[in-house]
Amino acid sequence: MARHAGKILAACLLAGLAALAPRLLPRPELPLSPSYSRLVCDARGDILYMSLSDDEKYRLPVTLDNISTEAVLASLLYEDKYFYRHWGINPFSLLRAFAQTYLSGGRRVGASTITMQVARLAFGLRTSTAYGKLRQMFMALRLEAHYSKREILEAYFRLAPYGANVEGIEAAARVYFHKTAAALNPAESLLLAVVPQNPSGRYPAGTPGQRAELDKARMRLRDVFLQKDMLTEQQRRFLSLPSRVYGPRRLPFKAPHAVRFLLGGDSGAGPLVTTLDMRVQNNFEGIIRRFAARGAAYGLRNAAALLVHWPGMEVRAHIGSADFSNSAIQGQVDGARAPRSPGSTLKPFIYALAVDQGLIHPMSLLADSPRSYAGYSPENFDQGFRGPLPAHVALKTSRNIPAISLALQLKHPNLYDLLQQAGANLPQPELHYGLSLVLGGAEISMYKLAELYAALANGGMWRPALLARRPRSPVSGLSPRRLFSPEAAFITLDMLGDPARSLPAKNGRLPVYLKTGTSNGFRDAWTAGIFGPYVLVVWAGNFDNSANPHLVGRRAALPLFEDLARSLNTMHDLEDHIRRQQKGLNVVQSEVCTATGDTDVRLCPETSRTWFIPGVSPIKNSGVFRAILIDRGTGLRSCAENENSELVVWEFWPSDMQRIFARAGIVKKPPPNWIPGCAGAKQRAKGSPPEITVPKSGVTYRMRLSEPKRYALPLAANCDADSKTLHWFNGAQYIGSVPAGAHLEWIPPVGVSRLRVVDDTGRASAVRLIVETVE
Repeated sequence: MARHAGKILAACLLAGLAALAPRLLPRPELPLSPSYSRLVCDARGDILYMSLSDDEKYRLPVTLDNISTEAVLASLLYEDKYFYRHWGINPFSLLRAFAQTYLSGGRRVGASTITMQVARLAFGLRTSTAYGKLRQMFMALRLEAHYSKREILEAYFRLAPYGANVEGIEAAARVYFHKTAAALNPAESLLLAVVPQNPSGRYPAGTPGQRAELDKARMRLRDVFLQKDMLTEQQRRFLSLPSRVYGPRRLPFKAPHAVRFLLGGDSGAGPLVTTLDMRVQNNFEGIIRRFAARGAAYGLRNAAALLVHWPGMEVRAHIGSADFSNSAIQGQVDGARAPRSPGSTLKPFIYALAVDQGLIHPMSLLADSPRSYAGYSPENFDQGFRGPLPAHVALKTSRNIPAISLALQLKHPNLYDLLQQAGANLPQPELHYGLSLVLGGAEISMYKLAELYAALANGGMWRPALLARRPRSPVSGLSPRRLFSPEAAFITLDMLGDPARSLPAKNGRLPVYLKTGTSNGFRDAWTAGIFGPYVLVVWAGNFDNSANPHLVGRRAALPLFEDLARSLNTMHDLEDHIRRQQKGLNVVQSEVCTATGDTDVRLCPETSRTWFIPGVSPIKNSGVFRAILIDRGTGLRSCAENENSELVVWEFWPSDMQRIFARAGIVKKPPPNWIPGCAGAKQRAKGSPPEITVPKSGVTYRMRLSEPKRYALPLAANCDADSKTLHWFNGAQYIGSVPAGAHLEWIPPVGVSRLRVVDDTGRASAVRLIVETVE
């Protein structure tokens, strides 16, 4: 008896040690996954793209809270209904499986608990042998000793095989149903629950035979569900519904340029939730595809667009090309991020800076006439000149000369400073770009252009565009900063507004504030603008950088912009947000002279109202309208007021403006001559000094001594309307005189000269002339 008692005691000790060993051993690390797939979703969480993991698996992390209740319940009922009652192994299941498999000769039955399956999957155990099975059970006991049931179940749903190279329920839900594990309905939950037990034989996207085996297992599980009476009536109806099953080959790849951009700059784990609105994205893609198809007949094969919701700076649509998969048009190039010449789309920011610095208001008179800047003689797109223009007209019609003239007057910040503050990549110093920067001489991306226009809409505050919400990832790493005052931003947008471009809206018309642009050489056509809460930037061109005469902003990009804007307006009930910003701003509407923009309207025949920033906007007058005394008897200009004189308002336009008016068929009568003996009054008369146009300031001229006549300079200057004669001097040496508006031929001496011009009223100006010899 004592001998048997000793054996029983030894057996109990061994059993106790076996039970305690898992708890006494260190906590085993649970390697949940070597790597995960990268998942990119739209703003609603719908999948845009899912990559393979480093080991060529579709695998995604998931927590128990993000799995539907039905999916958890179905897996527990099918795999381990006593999961919450055992310590890692279920001895009753083991005995039943042993008896049915080896004693009764029935079909082979497994007895693995969910914990045992986690042990096998996590530690790569081979369980086909007795040793492997014992090791699996021992590791299951260790897991139960150191991890909670919740942690073990969560690990199962991360590691369970769901057919082919799909692992984990989140990846399975995304691959087979294009939804999250949290969104699985009861029928989908049943289907997935039976796959891990036989992933190769029940592959959801497999052969008809595999699907038949899957359906058999699913129906058996459905019967268990119905017997348990654990579901609502609506859930019970779901159980018998057929489920549409996709496969890895049907995984979407939407918004490909945006997806590639995000994946290229993000190395984190977990899904990347973009700010994209796929309804808008898909609609825009279709419009751009049709646009490129129409343009192909003219050699215009590609286009790109970017839509930003400017209140939150979230990108709603990112279309990098007309067709990502078309290699003939280099469709994989991302036109939304590729730096290109922006043409005249930067001009609004010159005007905004000029408004902020008190150089102009919307009706300020700007000269659109031939000019030379240190040897650079810019032209307008139409190669013509329109004379004096109000600032808002010069901006809307994209005149180059007024924009360059304003850019030259800017203090810091100037356009170069502004672009740098906004994070534009300007690899060269400011001197390298010079005045060409005004006309698109530096390349910037569509994203940067959209951010700049959004700054106008956001009251002058620049913020980076956001393409992803996890984290709220800006396209650039810069922090928000102010570029303009709210008043300057509002006035600039008002200058861009064009009633002819407005869109229909619920309460009338929706204003559109836009600017077109064309790069030098006809390689890029642009339109950028604001309507409602959106900034839209459109580019048309070819990625091989080929020139095309059709690549003009208003001809190519503007129609596409309008198509996209109209489409978006029909999808959303848009309202104007810009007019609301007027409240609380330091702006007033002031009366100015319509023809000149002068704030002194006493002599002006017609006035208009324009926006004005008190204490900032300029109040200087042009001097075009002047009151002069005319002798009634002779019609000549009188020296002093007397009984024979009368006060008359006369227009004094400079000579270059007069020539432009004349070419347009508009006659501006010159002021009458003075009555003899009025030399003193003539000298005291108001007016502008002559402006030398040739020779050009800052230019070095070269000539051959053997052919001096061939290098004669045509001395020319713009002058005031009351200038009759121009006298030219080289230092103290008199060269000659010509009537105002005419030029004088002169052979300059070699070396440095001081060339001076004086009109008949004594007003003068001078330039430094450098002449060198050549062999």
